[in-house]
Amino acid sequence: MTDQTTTTRTPSRLKRLLQLLAVAALLWAVVALVRFLLPSSTLSQARAAVAGGKFEEAARLYEQHLSARPADWEVRTELGLVLAEFDRPRALGEFRQVPPEADAYLEARRQMVWICLASERLNEAEAVLLELNEKVTDDFLPPFQLAQLYFRQRRAAAALPYAKRSTELNPEHAPGHFLVAELLDDLGRTSEMIVPLERVIELELDHYAAHLDLAYAYAESGEPAKSRREAAWCLERHPQDVNARRFLAQAARDEGKIEEAMREIDAALRIVPADVECRLLEAELLLFQEQPEKALKRLQPLYEHHASDRRLVALLARAAASSGNAAEAARYRQQVQRLSE
Repeated sequence: MTDQTTTTRTPSRLKRLLQLLAVAALLWAVVALVRFLLPSSTLSQARAAVAGGKFEEAARLYEQHLSARPADWEVRTELGLVLAEFDRPRALGEFRQVPPEADAYLEARRQMVWICLASERLNEAEAVLLELNEKVTDDFLPPFQLAQLYFRQRRAAAALPYAKRSTELNPEHAPGHFLVAELLDDLGRTSEMIVPLERVIELELDHYAAHLDLAYAYAESGEPAKSRREAAWCLERHPQDVNARRFLAQAARDEGKIEEAMREIDAALRIVPADVECRLLEAELLLFQEQPEKALKRLQPLYEHHASDRRLVALLARAAASSGNAAEAARYRQQVQRLSE
C-alpha cells in the first residue's frame, strides 16, 4: 500500500511543479510584453533624443517632465545643457532657476559662466565667477577664467592674483602659467615672465608661443645667448616668423655682432617691409654704423601712421640731429616731449 501511494503521488507533485513553472513563464511574458508595448518615460525619451542629437525634441521632452516636477533641479540643469546647443538665452534662464541649496547649483553656475563668456555677458560672468571662487576654493578653473576675463578687459593688475592662484591649485595646467606670463608682460615686468614660461615648456615641450615669448623675455632681460637659443628654435620650425628673426637680430646686436644683426633684420624686412619693430631696430643699427641719413630715410615713411610712438619719434630726432638737420630734429624732440607728458 505504501509503495502504491508513493507511486501515485510523485506524478501529481511533478504535474503541479510544471504548472507553476508554466504560470511563471506566462507572467514573465506578459510583463515583458507590457514593458515593450508601453512607451518609455518622458525623461528616458529626452535623454535618448539628446544621444541622437535631436536637441529641440529633447528640450520639449525635458520641459514636459519638468511641468510635473518643477523642482527636479538635476533635470533642469540637463535641460539647460541641451538648450545651450541652440538657444543660449533660454539655457541661462533654466540655470538661473537652480537654487543655492540644490545639489545641481554649482554645476548650473559653472555652465552659466561658459555661456556668459561665449555671448559677451561679461558682467554676469564676472559675478558668477567671483561667487564660485569664494564657494569652491579648491577648483583652479574659476580663478583661471576670472583672470582670462580681466585679461580680455585689459585689467592685468586685477587678473594677475587670480592667474597665480590658478597655477597654485593646478601646477600642471600650462595655460595658467602662460597667462601669468602674458599678464606680467602687460604690466611691464618682462624679466618675471621667464619663470612661468619655462614652466610652460616643462609641461609642453613644443609650446611655440612660450618659446617665442622666452626669446623676447630673455632679450629684454639682458640674456642674448638664451634669447638667441629660443629664437633659433622658433626659426627652425617657422623660418618666416618675423618676430623670431628680429629677436635673433637683437641678440646679435647685444653680443656686438652688428653685421650679423643687420643681416637678420634685412631678412625680416624682406618678409614684412613695413614691420615697425624691425624698422626701429634697423634704424638703431644704422645709427650705430654712422649712417643717420639712411636711418632717417627708412623711418620717415612710418611717421604718418605712428606719430604717437615715442620710440619712433625719438629715433627720428636722433637721426635728424646726426644728419645735421637741426630744425627737423627740434620738431621731433618737441613731439617726444609732448608724448612724455
